Amino acid sequence: MRPSGGFSGALYNKPLLRLIEFAQFLALGSAGYIYLSQSFTKLGMQGLLDALAIYSFIIAAYLLVMVAEVADAHYLRALGAFGLLVGCSVGGYFIFFRDAPYLEPAPMGLAIVTFLLGLALVIAYIVLIVGRLVHGKATSAQVAKVADERGAAPSKPVADALRKGLEMMKTEPQPTATTNDMSLIGVSGPYLGKQFALKKGENAVGRSEGDIVLGDDRQVSRKHCLIVWGDTGLTVRDVGSTNGTFVGGNRVMESSLAPGDLLMVGGSTFKIG
Repeated sequence: MRPSGGFSGALYNKPLLRLIEFAQFLALGSAGYIYLSQSFTKLGMQGLLDALAIYSFIIAAYLLVMVAEVADAHYLRALGAFGLLVGCSVGGYFIFFRDAPYLEPAPMGLAIVTFLLGLALVIAYIVLIVGRLVHGKATSAQVAKVADERGAAPSKPVADALRKGLEMMKTEPQPTATTNDMSLIGVSGPYLGKQFALKKGENAVGRSEGDIVLGDDRQVSRKHCLIVWGDTGLTVRDVGSTNGTFVGGNRVMESSLAPGDLLMVGGSTFKIG
């Protein structure tokens, strides 16, 4: 069964979000430039300052979106997107209903076209983010059924890839002895069948940097988690990832690992082997 969340959830990816953010900057920036320059031409410095105060709602919200992108925080993206929608609504009212009648019609006509384009991009941005959240929650319902059968209820939503890993875990024997060679063995997701050797000490896992690079999994954060192989065994620690780190179906900030455990990073599930 295809999880709900629909087209927007399936379409969600960070390159597309960044493209929309850039297009928002061009559209809203162009509209803002026209409005500010017209206000300065008509009313001088005081007009410019008043116009800047109105447009600051939009500027502040867009800066929040940029902070969310740098932090790679999905819920902060959602907050920034809704803030941008509110800022555009408030700013658009004052710009086009209060001030535009007193400014030059031709430039302000171009401003409203670019502004409406920017507003449409903001709405598309929100649809993608909300669709991603709904899609993730829907896929986690299937995982919950499998986890309940095993007596372990997930504390947070997880992807469908973990469900497959849990099913394998029910049928495969789970080793208990430790060895001198430890690795991550892909059991579902983009890295099914792949194996990554672990070294003593710290093993950084991420999408674009680290000891284990999972560049083919778009749900993995740039810096996702840290696997530490110490004298007492393995430990995994999340380092602020967007989609979380899961051990045996439970989202964790830090957890011990043993041979046979299932570790989910982004959309990929690995068995400790």
